[in-house]
Amino acid sequence: MHAALESVQNSYGAVLAGLSASEAQMHPDSDPNQWCAQELIEHLILTFRGTAGVLEERLRKGRPTDAPHTLEHEERWRRTIMVGRLPLTKSPEPVRPGKLQMSLLSGPELASLFRDALEKMDGLLDQCAEKFGPGPMASHFAFGPLSADQWREFHTVHTRHHLAQLSRIAASVNDGKSANTIG
Repeated sequence: MHAALESVQNSYGAVLAGLSASEAQMHPDSDPNQWCAQELIEHLILTFRGTAGVLEERLRKGRPTDAPHTLEHEERWRRTIMVGRLPLTKSPEPVRPGKLQMSLLSGPELASLFRDALEKMDGLLDQCAEKFGPGPMASHFAFGPLSADQWREFHTVHTRHHLAQLSRIAASVNDGKSANTIG
């Protein structure tokens, strides 16, 4: 796996390692409008699978995308990915949690699914780069045609964005554990 994605995966694995299945369902501040750990991981798996699907389509067609790269795409990339952050907006419908019908899973189980989806996507990025070269190969809905390196950069920034959320969730779970052992 590419080093940046491996680093992110290791960070997720470390944060998820201590969560039981019930803890992975806990919403920050008991607010059901905020994602729990399982919902957050499902969202990321859906994004990895979405990218994998676009890459598989390019491989089936045997050619990279011929979609135009616009100034709007470039500006959006500069304002977000190049500075290492994403805006706090609602996720697009296709990658919102609830689509995978997942049973209640523990942190380690979620980490395994996360890694599997990330590895598959990364392998497809390698295949596309080998077949199509270093240029843009497939289009992202917001950023336009991206190269393998740009896809990896997008997913690294995106997963790091959510790692902060996951860390807050895990901290609130651990705070609850500490409070229960003190009294």
